[in-house]
Amino acid sequence: MASPNRDAEPDDLPDADVDARWSDIVARLEDVEQSGHTVEAARQPDAQPDAQSGAEPADSDAAATPARPSGPRDWPTTPEVEALEEAQDHFVPPDPEPVAHREPLLTLAWTVAVAVPVLTVLGVIVTALLPDLSVPAWVGPAGGGSFVAAIAVLVWRMPHRRDPDDHDPGAVV
Repeated sequence: MASPNRDAEPDDLPDADVDARWSDIVARLEDVEQSGHTVEAARQPDAQPDAQSGAEPADSDAAATPARPSGPRDWPTTPEVEALEEAQDHFVPPDPEPVAHREPLLTLAWTVAVAVPVLTVLGVIVTALLPDLSVPAWVGPAGGGSFVAAIAVLVWRMPHRRDPDDHDPGAVV
């Protein structure tokens, strides 16, 4: 078997070579964990005991405590930034419109479009459980007609074209 090509892309390697590389990485990381060395200790050579003199560092707790890295929000603020943050902290969103404020025709159309299929499923279940129950013949066509009419109203009330003042393309993926 040929030796693994270290310069090859990971997708070009056979599964056995990928597994061998993975095992090698895990073994190296386990060795680092078992040896007790940390990245911070490796970066601070003065925190290691002096091999020639055998002296311990003066403050061993300082080497054990990692320094907190600075983040994107750890910058000094200016009066302008503080004023802007103060203005943003006091934002109160407006109250939402009441649900009943919508158009009654659209509310009725949505109610019928949702209620007819739900009532149809419930009707099928009830008639299957109670075979003596008879449903009038006009219920099926009336439910189907009202469902089609509700969907037609919803499609008819959809916006047909974009607002000329709206230049937002929407979600761009």
